[in-house]
Amino acid sequence: MLTRLPLVSRLLLFGFALLFSTTITNAQDPSFSQFYANRIYLNPAFTGMNNGIALSGVSRAQWLRVDRAFYTHGATAEWQLPVLRLGLGMHLLRDEEGIGALTTQQAGLALAYIIPGKKHNLHFGFEGRVVQKSIDWDKLIFTDQLDAHLGIVNSTRAVPATENLLYGDVDFGVVWRFEGDMRAGSKQLRQVRSHLGFSMKHLPQYFNKSGKGNDSFLNRDVAPAPRSTLHGGMIIPVHFLRGVGQQMAISPNFKFDVQGYGFMNFGESLTVGTIGMYALLDHFNLGLFYQNKYYAPDQKHTDALIVSFGLQTNAGGRQDPRRPSFYFGLSGDFNNSGLGPAAGSVFEVNIRAVFPGSKRARSRSRSNKQILDCKRFF
Repeated sequence: MLTRLPLVSRLLLFGFALLFSTTITNAQDPSFSQFYANRIYLNPAFTGMNNGIALSGVSRAQWLRVDRAFYTHGATAEWQLPVLRLGLGMHLLRDEEGIGALTTQQAGLALAYIIPGKKHNLHFGFEGRVVQKSIDWDKLIFTDQLDAHLGIVNSTRAVPATENLLYGDVDFGVVWRFEGDMRAGSKQLRQVRSHLGFSMKHLPQYFNKSGKGNDSFLNRDVAPAPRSTLHGGMIIPVHFLRGVGQQMAISPNFKFDVQGYGFMNFGESLTVGTIGMYALLDHFNLGLFYQNKYYAPDQKHTDALIVSFGLQTNAGGRQDPRRPSFYFGLSGDFNNSGLGPAAGSVFEVNIRAVFPGSKRARSRSRSNKQILDCKRFF
């Protein structure tokens, strides 16, 4: 039994319990299985988590047996300014969907402000971006083109309104990071790193009661549905291997998405949840996560086991804090029921390079309270 947990740890355990008690389905926006691989997309408050400059890229291929499938590619560049307690970032995303060649491209600038404490940080972040969508109408087939015996023989009466959309969007997020000790029965677990975050994607639509917007190729007043994300995790060191020169930790994590026009309206919104754990051993990590509407196999809903593997050099700057750190991650979603087996699996690749900043810049912070360093994930 866990006792004397820090408040953030109790909140994290509450978040895990919430996932088991809530039904979920897939959200509309692209979602990443390795959700820390594209941290600005998950939550703009993560911007500038690493000391120095961080460059990352992610590529996702989903449901490869479907025509043209679904492909998502992202890239970020981040810079931490500890003197000003700021994180600056640039975020690019491209999403390609299906046979109609629906393509969404986004370019955004992110800003995070960090309030450091003795052993905790509070991060607030915004991202403003430009969104461009396009579709190839010639690749679409409408019902009035079909003949029951001859196939596609008719011309369509559907009149394309536009092939391109362009609009602005804003996201907001907050992350609380904490490091402390945790007691598990008679054992004292030291230097437990935790985080709890909440993000709001398509922020203007939370206040748009009419639901009107410019996210329609038919010139209808339709706005992108707002998306709320609750996420959290811990990194719990395992100390018994340190005597042989190995560093090991376990890291339980969860993510819970709700996307719909009613804020946190579970009955009418599309929702998806992911829960699982990483095992971190020196330069390697293995992850196993479960994702579904219900946390049990159900033929009506697609569920998936997510298996991931990662390799990192100079993790956390342990070998040499002046040298850059590189990370490579690979994951696969293996569907068990619903649409999954017929549509195929999901694969993701991500890379990250961190070039550390100077110690002089960090020492010139406006107070003696330092920004927590970024260990492995968060």
